Amino acid sequence: MRHFTLSDKKLRGVHRRLRALERWAAGFQGQFHPRGQDMARYLNWKIPVPNTLVQGPQARIEHQAFCVQQMLEAAAHLSRAADRSQGYYRVACILVWPWLHQSEVTVFHDRDYYLGFLGQGNGLAPERLSDRLALRVPTHFIEHGHDVTQADDDLAVQWWCIGEPA
Repeated sequence: MRHFTLSDKKLRGVHRRLRALERWAAGFQGQFHPRGQDMARYLNWKIPVPNTLVQGPQARIEHQAFCVQQMLEAAAHLSRAADRSQGYYRVACILVWPWLHQSEVTVFHDRDYYLGFLGQGNGLAPERLSDRLALRVPTHFIEHGHDVTQADDDLAVQWWCIGEPA
């Protein structure tokens, strides 16, 4: 379950939550989500963990890496199950670093809309989030990062799109 924790109390049940996230990712195996009747340009799933698990002073890098890896696993399952004969269908993880609770797995049904997220290239090259977190990125996925830091941000904020080529 996705929720916000406003307390500074230590997060309990971390390993149980990580196992639940692993089951969530495995649940996408064999799932295909074609464009619906509403003609939506995308369909997305936010990371289903408490915010303190992936961001803030309690977050540990190994837990962040595990959570991102599970999102990549979910995206890989969705990509493998795709029926490309039913129109445009691309899968990607949209990651906000260091604010990972804003991250999501997204199925795009509109190429132009996807290109808006993917960008023309990796604006942060040669840096790669997959290297920083030691992630196993599916072989057919690409990784593009962009600095989206605002003047009032205390930390550098990066937006990463790791997914299928457009």
